[in-house]
Amino acid sequence: MINIAVCDDNQHFLDYIEQEIIETLKNIEKAAKIHKFINGIKLLESYSKSDKPFDIIFLDIDMPKIDGIEAAEIIRKKDKKTILIFLTSMEDEVYKTFRYNTFRFIRKSNIDTELKEALENAMRKLTYEKCIFKTVEGEVALYINDILYFEFIDRNVQIITFNHKYISNIRRFKDIEDVFQGREFIKIHMSCMINENYIKCIGDLDVTLDNGKKLPVSRYRIEEVKKRFVKVARGG
Repeated sequence: MINIAVCDDNQHFLDYIEQEIIETLKNIEKAAKIHKFINGIKLLESYSKSDKPFDIIFLDIDMPKIDGIEAAEIIRKKDKKTILIFLTSMEDEVYKTFRYNTFRFIRKSNIDTELKEALENAMRKLTYEKCIFKTVEGEVALYINDILYFEFIDRNVQIITFNHKYISNIRRFKDIEDVFQGREFIKIHMSCMINENYIKCIGDLDVTLDNGKKLPVSRYRIEEVKKRFVKVARGG
């Protein structure tokens, strides 16, 4: 489930944004849980309960006690990935938000048109960056760049991240190939595909990933893996 936070010190405006989000999500046939906060302190308290509680945050710049820019600075120290969308009636303050990897800013005077466009684009970004997998533990939403590799073992695709191994309900490795081939993943043998960004080093017929895991590479694929490794190392 995608989680969206909205933080604004005006209760009427907070309720209005919630309804606009609900209508936009309905029109694009997407589902999300919406969390409302009347001030930045309440929003930040959510981060004491979870490392990354929200996928998208709509954040008012001008709030008492702790403003949106101060809240964004604290959030970014804990959460590099959440999509930050600033709400403002103070357009001269917008430039201050850029240092926080801001996805969009919405002028409150134009919220009827700008919120819809910002939310639709944020959802498209999440569709690419985040996937929902059916696993033996239930449905799990994972960011693509958190996945180290996929491996087909005992007739199931296993999904390995830095912190966990998920056993999916996917019975064909080709189903993973069809979705992730070319999306910064490379197949190293018939039943394993790795995230090329996490290759630490390459041996004669193996790779070691950033978590120390060593995996065998087919002799037919080793040259392509080496080329991709060099390309990523050079930043291109």
